[in-house]
Amino acid sequence: MIIDAHSHILALADDPEFTAAYGREGSLCIYRSAGKLPSHHTPTEVEWEASGLSFQGMPIIGPAESARDHPGFDKVVVLAVSPQFLDGKLIGTVDVDGVLGVPGPPHPDKCNDYIAAVVAKDSARFIGFASVNPAYQGPQSAVAELERAVMGLGLSGLKLYPMYQHWVANDRDLAFPIYRKASELGIPVMIHQAGSTRIDAKLELGRPAILDDIGREFRDLRIIIAHCGIPWVEEALFLLTKHPNFYAELSYLIATLTRRDLFLLLHRCEPSFVPLEKIFFGSDYPGFLYDPVALLEKLKTVNDEAAAMSLPPIPEGKLRGIMGDNFAAVLDWRPTT
Repeated sequence: MIIDAHSHILALADDPEFTAAYGREGSLCIYRSAGKLPSHHTPTEVEWEASGLSFQGMPIIGPAESARDHPGFDKVVVLAVSPQFLDGKLIGTVDVDGVLGVPGPPHPDKCNDYIAAVVAKDSARFIGFASVNPAYQGPQSAVAELERAVMGLGLSGLKLYPMYQHWVANDRDLAFPIYRKASELGIPVMIHQAGSTRIDAKLELGRPAILDDIGREFRDLRIIIAHCGIPWVEEALFLLTKHPNFYAELSYLIATLTRRDLFLLLHRCEPSFVPLEKIFFGSDYPGFLYDPVALLEKLKTVNDEAAAMSLPPIPEGKLRGIMGDNFAAVLDWRPTT
């Protein structure tokens, strides 16, 4: 089974221009490092237009486009983005084109309804993860929305964004009620506990070690560290060593690594007491031109680096696990026959 454990869908605000600007900010470092935009000053509008990349950082895509861009994948996880204020504007997952049939004008408060509607469009393909923000309307409201998203809308997991929404993942008053409800519901929780290229995101809130308190308190709760904690990869991997129910997915990180570096990263996991069964493939599609097919091919062919490194290849069964079976096992999802 092949699963993209980390993808996004739809828009981030009711104004498509905002989503485009958001994509610009996040992708600027990528395009600068590739020599496509100047590094010594903020690009002008003329330079953005000349690059042809003005609207490429965070394209607005729907279920049809996601399916089109994931050929050969059995499942795609689509993650909600819960409401938050950014530069005075309320943002979050919205269906600006109204293609999903969710009643009323587009609004981030309906982020989980939109993701449920995406799943309903093709339930054989999409796995929906809800999102809540305890700093938006308080932890009680977040807990109630999480219960509605899982029990009422049928979503399969939860995605949290502490560093973007300026709350601390181990806050006992804000965050712990959410973990308690997730544990009660029996769902996995994916947390963006990693870096970000967003200027407004608070890096001090992104350290993976902050999650240690959650593992100590909620020992049966399945925690997935998004992006394998980049740039604190070693810290994230050690949490997988320490906590039996901690996992990590490779999106963002896998795009920054050469195939050889990916091989070496995976090769040293088990000697460091990190079972490869705890690692999942993810793409972070559609942001920043992340191509799920190209990234999956990088993973599929990592053993081509084995001879040059004078190291044994990674067992094919373990690679297949990273491609999807590991995530399916954590979600306790089984194909119907």
